[in-house]
Amino acid sequence: MHIFGFYITGYQVAFIAVAGITVLSAIGVVLLPNILRAALCLGLMLFGVAGIYALMNAPFLAAVQVMIYVGAITTMIILAIFLSHRVMKIGFSQAIYNPLLAAAAAGVMFLFLFVTVANSVWVRQISAGGPAKSGAGIDAVATALLQPYVFPFELASVVLLAVLIGAVVIAKEDIEDA
Repeated sequence: MHIFGFYITGYQVAFIAVAGITVLSAIGVVLLPNILRAALCLGLMLFGVAGIYALMNAPFLAAVQVMIYVGAITTMIILAIFLSHRVMKIGFSQAIYNPLLAAAAAGVMFLFLFVTVANSVWVRQISAGGPAKSGAGIDAVATALLQPYVFPFELASVVLLAVLIGAVVIAKEDIEDA
């Protein structure tokens, strides 16, 4: 199909749709005043990332993204929100003391990350090579997770466990306050 003189494939249309949903839901995570709705937008954003993995012909990563991040992590965040009564009572204006300063800091951080990623070598290699060939992802990911990256993988699981325990301790109400 030709749009504004450019030939656009179905793959590019699908990528624009999935990336648009992902970016809009990420903006919703940051800007929604209700933390529960922000958590639901986070789940939608993570699902959009899984869609991008699927478009990159990496079905294993897409399935892992849906099972772990959309299913487990988002559910754990929503559970932590329901367990913490104090957070539900705090409004958006109370949580951010200086919105202009926060927006400026977020903009500077976004600009730094965008320039860093845009100038990296691996982005140029990926964009020049296009999507990966079918079936190349599962073996490569399994080999990478179980051989050279086994220590960081296990360290990430310990950090997630510590975060879960910390969330339970923070959400636990004090007997004196009750």
